[in-house]
Amino acid sequence: MATTTDVPAVRKTGWLRFRFPYLVLLLAAVVIAVAWWLPFEEMERMKRVFITELAIMVSALTVLLWFVGFSGASWPVRLLGLALVPIAYLGSVREFHFDGDMVPVVQWRWQATTDDVLDAHRKNQGTADAPALPPAEATDFPEYRGRKRDGIVIGPTLSRDWQTKPPAGLWPKQPIGGGFAAFAVAGPLLVTIEQRRDKEAVVAYDAVTGKQRWQHEYDANFKEALGGPGPRATPTIADGMVYSLGATGNLVCLDAATGERRWAVNILEDNDNIPWGMSGSPLVYDKVVVVNSGCQREGVTGRGLVAYDRATGQQVWQAGDGKAGYSSPMLATLGGGRQVLILDGEALAGHDAADGRELWRFPWPTHQNINVAQPLVIDGDRVYISSGYGHGGALLRIENAQGQWTATPVWQNLKLRCKFTSPVLYRGHIYGIDEGLLTCLDVETGKQKWRDGRYGHGQLLLTGDLLVILAEDGKLALVEATPEGHRELAKMPALEGKTWNLPALSRGIVYLRNDHEMACFDLK
Repeated sequence: MATTTDVPAVRKTGWLRFRFPYLVLLLAAVVIAVAWWLPFEEMERMKRVFITELAIMVSALTVLLWFVGFSGASWPVRLLGLALVPIAYLGSVREFHFDGDMVPVVQWRWQATTDDVLDAHRKNQGTADAPALPPAEATDFPEYRGRKRDGIVIGPTLSRDWQTKPPAGLWPKQPIGGGFAAFAVAGPLLVTIEQRRDKEAVVAYDAVTGKQRWQHEYDANFKEALGGPGPRATPTIADGMVYSLGATGNLVCLDAATGERRWAVNILEDNDNIPWGMSGSPLVYDKVVVVNSGCQREGVTGRGLVAYDRATGQQVWQAGDGKAGYSSPMLATLGGGRQVLILDGEALAGHDAADGRELWRFPWPTHQNINVAQPLVIDGDRVYISSGYGHGGALLRIENAQGQWTATPVWQNLKLRCKFTSPVLYRGHIYGIDEGLLTCLDVETGKQKWRDGRYGHGQLLLTGDLLVILAEDGKLALVEATPEGHRELAKMPALEGKTWNLPALSRGIVYLRNDHEMACFDLK
């Protein structure tokens, strides 16, 4: 009698077990490709980055869940794989923050910290002598964006050919403490504010050698996850004194020659800070120093702007009820009189320079009150303002009819969205960075003349007919300011890593820094 041997049935492998991860990854790739190939000029680069990051995170989480629930691996292997994810992250990442388009910037645990590198360098370098400062000159750069805070620099003609003769560095690139302030320059003195471990430090360097002259430290350690730690506001040098505002509201007056403290106050006493820290550089004129503390805490009123006596630190006046933004107060002549302009977190306002009275106010609400760019005074009765995050810009006409002030839009559009960068004006045209791309607008009509040249969320200055641009990736560029088109004359690597700090240009020499290093180059 014949016998038959039972043949085991072949186990069919479900598509979830082997093919599902590839399908997820393919779908993520399609989403990312569509996000970057969409031909919408108005779509912000940050939104494309966000879609990319969301697609990566969702696909990674989905694959991880598949691995745990459907991979068919033994449970010890599944649990080990699940545990390795946080272990690998915590073991390799010290901290991370983001650039202007929300791309992560990671500091790995095996990298030396900025503080360690800085301490070692300063120990070996020594300090420079601190002689008396010479009289102020027009070619100094003593405050944020120059003497008028308009980004226009007076000085010698710059070289337009960097290929034949590259700009020379006066001293080697060196480490610096964290933060996003720029340098203020007066003669041979460079002053900035840095984060040094758990202290904010107002630091003076010698412009010729790069050596530290003096430092003034106090306890303050501002941190936030998106931009990174450190103070934001550029100090101001005026009449032999340095006025500096830290990220947590510490306003100090120091002797510019020695760093000796004359007085100090905290402008946020009985008030709250803003999410990304105090960022407005102190404005010094007449006998006062003016800062924009804002009214953040419920019940706090009348402290949008506060003026302190330059000599004593005693409060002189306060005015305005707006929440603080990230712009700086500036002095301007509008309607025949001097005003302090401030783009706060909610509006552009003009205050009488003599007593701080708010004369007019134009509402300018934006995403999370993120107003950063400086107002741009066009002439005696017009001001341009711009903000990022899809908000755009507007040209306003400021008028005074028998004591009644009004601010009326002349035009408003999305052609220039200044997220972090303040624009400049040259021969009837506005030049600024729109979502990472250099842009030129006709000031009379708001018409976009061109939009080209990617510099990220960098910073720019104007000298003569040239734009000096410090790009977000640390490259330094020279671009001709012309409505005819984008004409980049030269470009060179200057700093490494995320760079949001404004360059300082004095006597044809550019002084650069970001949150971990500093350098200077002779551009004459």
